[in-house]
Amino acid sequence: MRSPCIAMLFMNAASLRPSLRRPRLRGASSAAAATSEDLLAEAAALRREANAMEAAMEAELAPPPAPEPPAQSKPKTVAGVSPSEALEWTGSAFAGAIELVQEDGSKRRTPAEWSPWYGAGKSVVFQRELTLPLGVILEEGGGGSIVVAEVRPGGSGEQRDIRPGDVLRACSAISSTIVYGNAMFPLDGANTKWRRTLAPCDMQPFETVMEQITSNEGTVLLVLEREK
Repeated sequence: MRSPCIAMLFMNAASLRPSLRRPRLRGASSAAAATSEDLLAEAAALRREANAMEAAMEAELAPPPAPEPPAQSKPKTVAGVSPSEALEWTGSAFAGAIELVQEDGSKRRTPAEWSPWYGAGKSVVFQRELTLPLGVILEEGGGGSIVVAEVRPGGSGEQRDIRPGDVLRACSAISSTIVYGNAMFPLDGANTKWRRTLAPCDMQPFETVMEQITSNEGTVLLVLEREK
């Protein structure tokens, strides 16, 4: 029979043997999941950074935007003359097509040009229609010119902004004609047919200019030159 001391010794020896079972790694799965999330977040940050660098490089390599066209300035009124009334300056003369209404209502365009009376760049030539009577006083000026001496209050000249000093370069005039086929002949005193023409006023006798103006019916077209 074994001694109680020997039995206790065997029991203590068994209890002191190391366990063959491996310890559990409780935090392994959670640590792996955390590492995967960190890697995905880092990859996403790298992609964002790469996209930003690519966009910056494209912006640097892209051609600069085309400059906006300058805003067109509106035509200006010069000395009280609107662009629609002013004749074009060609560099040596004022030129344009003067439109005259005929008896049958049709319009006849007459090309004409005038050398400046005041010198290049110092004046503007324009056309303006007035009703009769004009309400202006004309007089002979120097060098064979006809100029506006006075504008009567309340008249057509004042309403249409005719000014003293304006030089009369041309005016509309009506001539009576008689028609045979395609030919037209002047006929004094006859009213068979009339034709409105553009009559020059430079270097003309004062009486002739007055006759040209008064030959019009209702309205008269004046071509004037005004100093700026």
